[in-house]
Amino acid sequence: MSELSILPMEAILTFGWKFIVFLGGLAALIFVHELGHFLVARKVGVVVEKFSLGFGPKIIGKKSGDTEYLICAIPLGGYVKMKGEEPGEENVDPEGSFSAAPVWGRIAIAFAGPLFNFIFALFIYMGIYMSGVDTLGTQVGMVRDQSPAQMAGIQTGDRIVSVGGQKVRFWDELLKIVHNSPGKEMEFVIERDETQVIHFSITPVVEQVTNMFGEKESVGLIGVTPLVRNITYIKDDSPAEKAGLMVGDKLIAIDETKVLGWSELRTAAIDKPGKKLTFKIERDGSPMELSLTPESAIREDEKGNKIEYGVLGLGMSGEMILEQYGVFGSVRRGIQETVKLINLIALSIKKLIIGTVPADQIGGPILIFQIYGEQAKQGFLEIITLTAILSINLGLLNLLPIPMLDGGHIFFFLIEAIKGSPVSERNRERAQQVGLFMLLSLMVFAFYNDIMRIIS
Repeated sequence: MSELSILPMEAILTFGWKFIVFLGGLAALIFVHELGHFLVARKVGVVVEKFSLGFGPKIIGKKSGDTEYLICAIPLGGYVKMKGEEPGEENVDPEGSFSAAPVWGRIAIAFAGPLFNFIFALFIYMGIYMSGVDTLGTQVGMVRDQSPAQMAGIQTGDRIVSVGGQKVRFWDELLKIVHNSPGKEMEFVIERDETQVIHFSITPVVEQVTNMFGEKESVGLIGVTPLVRNITYIKDDSPAEKAGLMVGDKLIAIDETKVLGWSELRTAAIDKPGKKLTFKIERDGSPMELSLTPESAIREDEKGNKIEYGVLGLGMSGEMILEQYGVFGSVRRGIQETVKLINLIALSIKKLIIGTVPADQIGGPILIFQIYGEQAKQGFLEIITLTAILSINLGLLNLLPIPMLDGGHIFFFLIEAIKGSPVSERNRERAQQVGLFMLLSLMVFAFYNDIMRIIS
């Protein structure tokens, strides 16, 4: 006897929305990248024969002037086909040919794709900061025992308003000043209970912290963390959702442990997989108690040891302040954020190549689809922020000196500029074969990682 199982309409609509967001984000990244190549090629005088979003069979196409504009069936990339670009086409009519263009013009064409990805991210961040984005404020949560902050008199709930004469509104600003000032005595101005303004003299001490790559580095610290206990995200079908927690709840305590931030959440719940806990929350000003049992999961530490931990399925934030600027301020802030991410992603790629970051961190289209799906549930701001990050990532990856990527083409053009003649067609074909093998291997490995994440 057979039985037909029908997916709920809600699940179908949710998947469809995630898929639309994923394709929209991917199409935007590809379009911007190829638009860079297209516009600079036209500027240099090279004829663009095809401008395609996607690979494989043509879905729709239209020819305008010298260029055929295409949308193809496989939406995992795109390309700009220029006259005289492929090996063996050097003998075509040199008028408008890519191979006949000046070498610095060809370098400009190859570099334009990644450059447009960076510019795209910059414009996204400019738009974000012009419309305004909620950013973590400087309200103090946990004050560590015997720390410089505690000995000076700072308390939970205080709001730090200036450090060393510099006004601070956001926690990142505070953190940057303190991290860069070990051993330097500075005046901290705080607001307490919205009625008192108090001045403290505090000297950050040098301490070792673990950065996002698991490496130790020395920074200045005063021993405070932000007050973080507002629930801003609940994952579907998670222990938090099953327990009845909702976005907008304020997490006050877990059992008898008062929650001031992530460190208390970790020790009180994440480190207690499978144990029934009482979450004390505040909802619309009223106290409530809910029972939650963290799901057990396994991860590996930096030494490869398996560690059991508890999964909750919630996200928290602290006091959020609107960070908003005018046109010039948004340009400045957008540049800062774009440059910061370029440096961070470039460092991540470097550490991935040298092995500091595990290779299983590489993700492919499935992971990107999953992340877009999660961001889509949180709102438009999260979607476009992820798109900016992926745009920078795409730009940097394409600058790697791998044949078939923009960086590989730039590398060969630089050799040509130095030696005064092009790299031989035979050597270029060999390099293309190596590059194709590397890219296919990377794609297979990324898909393998994606599938293993799903299975595990």
